[in-house]
Amino acid sequence: MAKVTLIHATWCTACPATRRFWKDLKTEYDFEYEEIDVETPEGQALIEKHGIVGVPTTLIDGEPAFTGLPKKADAIARIT
Repeated sequence: MAKVTLIHATWCTACPATRRFWKDLKTEYDFEYEEIDVETPEGQALIEKHGIVGVPTTLIDGEPAFTGLPKKADAIARIT
């Protein structure tokens, strides 16, 4: 089962739509899902580890997969 981690920020204008996107997809597909705020120590650690320069960034199984709002077909292909 895929694990999706969304790195987001309260000040990010694209993040709410991306959060809704993954939550909606979670109702259709079985995968682990978590959200991490970029301002938290855990968020900062992920930013440094992966060299992330923008939010929202989606990690799938611990690796960066998407920056911004993914296309639905691409997201489904990565989690199934």
